Amino acid sequence: MAGLAQGVDWVGADRLRRRCALTVLELLFPLMSVVAAAAIVYSGSVEAWSPQLLVAAGVLTLAKLVVGQVTGAFEGRWRFVGLRDAMIIVRAALLAGAAGLVVLQRLQLVDTSLRLVAADTSIYIVLACGTRLVSRWLHEWGRRVVAGRSAPFRRVVIVGAGESGCAVIKNMLASPKLRMDPVAAVDDDVSKHYSRLQGVPVVGPIVELPTVVRKYQTDEIIIAMPSATGEQIRRVVDACLAAHTPYRIAPDPENLLNGHGRDGGGVGALRAVQPTDLLGRPQVELDVSALRAELNGARVAITGAAGSIGSELTRQIAKLHPAVMYLIDRNENDLYFLCDELVRHQVHAAHVEVIQDVREQRRMARVLSEIQPTHLFHAAAFKHVPLMEFHLVEAVENNILGTWATLEAARSAGVEKFVLISTDKAVRPTSVMGGTKRFVELLVAEYTRETSMRSVIVRFGNVLGSNGSVVPLFQRQIAEGGPVTVTSREATRYFMTTAEAAQLVLQAVALPESDGKVAILDMGTPIRIWDLAERLIRMWGLRPGSDIEIVETSLRPGEKLHEELWWATENAAPSRHPQIMLATVGTAPRSVVGLIPMIRELVDREEEILLRGILESSVGLSNDNGNGAHPPVQAPASPSHALGA
Repeated sequence: MAGLAQGVDWVGADRLRRRCALTVLELLFPLMSVVAAAAIVYSGSVEAWSPQLLVAAGVLTLAKLVVGQVTGAFEGRWRFVGLRDAMIIVRAALLAGAAGLVVLQRLQLVDTSLRLVAADTSIYIVLACGTRLVSRWLHEWGRRVVAGRSAPFRRVVIVGAGESGCAVIKNMLASPKLRMDPVAAVDDDVSKHYSRLQGVPVVGPIVELPTVVRKYQTDEIIIAMPSATGEQIRRVVDACLAAHTPYRIAPDPENLLNGHGRDGGGVGALRAVQPTDLLGRPQVELDVSALRAELNGARVAITGAAGSIGSELTRQIAKLHPAVMYLIDRNENDLYFLCDELVRHQVHAAHVEVIQDVREQRRMARVLSEIQPTHLFHAAAFKHVPLMEFHLVEAVENNILGTWATLEAARSAGVEKFVLISTDKAVRPTSVMGGTKRFVELLVAEYTRETSMRSVIVRFGNVLGSNGSVVPLFQRQIAEGGPVTVTSREATRYFMTTAEAAQLVLQAVALPESDGKVAILDMGTPIRIWDLAERLIRMWGLRPGSDIEIVETSLRPGEKLHEELWWATENAAPSRHPQIMLATVGTAPRSVVGLIPMIRELVDREEEILLRGILESSVGLSNDNGNGAHPPVQAPASPSHALGA
């Protein structure tokens, strides 16, 4: 068998040898099929080969050669033959048979022309397809034998017996260099049990994975369930951990050619299970036509472009064919890396990097007047809650005065739509960061009501895996051997992926009814942070509390036990998009625009207590989370009073 496989590969290795062999076989197949058909129809009688039958055999042979050449049935590479190639051969054989039948009946060469043509066509299909499939099997088998001599193959169990699982198995069998041998598959769909995928048996449900792993002496588990929910992935991961076997996840085959598979395709794109997989949120339903109508040909500016949300907005907007993107950030390193990524991934959208601090109003005005954007996405902000509690002046200067400077510059430059990226911490704010973000929500709404510039405020919760978020912190603590620190056993947070957040931001912007509103993204069900920590520890193959300790600390200054997405008074209501709610922004007890001069003076004087008082009186900043970090302070009534003039 090995010698036969080597012979097939020897013929296929040289173009001339391959062409000669294929020509001979393509001539032999029609001759063999018609001879066999005549023998069957005429019971193998030699006397039956009359001159008329010889002419009929020639007609059928010539028909198959001509039709095969015209339809390209002879052009497929045998070692890569598949169902599509087989269908081309079947179509060519049927066309040739039909043509031959017409000729035979017109010439009245034989009385049993229909039986002869049917037998001839059937035998030809079996010969042509069967030989190709055997050749492919010999080629793949030979490669696996040769590859297995240098190192043994890893025995793999596939979780998921659907299209993705079938594609993974097919890729493994066709790629010996992967050194992966699929030995079994499991799936919860009972109708798939005891069937086979590419020859691999489907042996039972996922719950039996530990037993299957032991029975088949498995080295690795591959999860091939692209449409699975977060709960299903968590259950599979638990089964993998119970089996004490390494596991990875396969990409969605549909994503490999549509731009989502950035790291390649096929089994080569296998990766470790990420926290985002455990989130398991449904894919965002994008109204691409609405997005393109909004941003196709637009001049887009993005502040904070090098940050987690800003950079993902850049990637998503680039797909919508804007005229140009201006990427504004003061972090030169991350901005450089973002632009380098766009070049490496051959993003064709024109983009210009701009090193600029949004707090510098004069320079922001100059920059925006030069680039004349139609849309501005304001994602630049300080976001770390505990850190901003001890840097109140900096938080106010960057988040409030930076937004004010950007608003003023945008109005002067004729920006059509201003998009503010906000946070769930702006709802009933108990932190400086949340208070500043609620202030700028009111600021943007009030400012754009008095100008022709339209605005959309987009509010959402934590972005899973973003810079400084809880997941990278937990992963680092686990890598260091623990302990993993959780502020409270009962603390919960809303999470979504960076890509999902950016896509929903764009979708909210494209909703006509979102102008002047707060667009609140559907964050799903809050996740208990303690559960997330335990899950991450188990993903590392460790045991919470035994291998890695989880330590409950306490809520830090400004932190809440539970987050909220809107106030009851905001009248949040569903929009036309199922994952976006729209709410009214509300108003402050006094004009927040009128507070800007006072805030600027207090920032210059670094009057931290008075700045906190402004946040308390204008947006209701409090310490209701129970920290007792700061006592309430009355805000000054006027700039002169505040400065003691």
